[in-house]
Amino acid sequence: MDMLVAKQQCLDWLLTGEVGLSSKAMACAMFGDGSLKHYPHDPDDFNRCLKFLNAIEGSRTQMYKLSYLSDEWKMLVKRWDEIEQCFLNEVGIDWGKGKSLKAEKTYRLMKEIIGG
Repeated sequence: MDMLVAKQQCLDWLLTGEVGLSSKAMACAMFGDGSLKHYPHDPDDFNRCLKFLNAIEGSRTQMYKLSYLSDEWKMLVKRWDEIEQCFLNEVGIDWGKGKSLKAEKTYRLMKEIIGG
């Protein structure tokens, strides 16, 4: 990963992307000080995190850094691929399969993982 390119993409994304607290926490953990601890609480948050990962070159290789933010992040990172596949199967990235869909399976899975 070219860190300069990734940092520039991250800055661009922060200025123009669909930013939420959990995706901003991802950006800070990967390219900043890791001071934000917010994790995705629902499929909308998770979607913004996926959009971040898709926008930033090499960001998926930096996911381990999120595990240091909180126990919730640690649990989510451990099963990220499972959550992502569930979400993509259910509603698609950016709700591409329909805005009326609720991603209920994904929400239940997320709650199961973080113990909520």
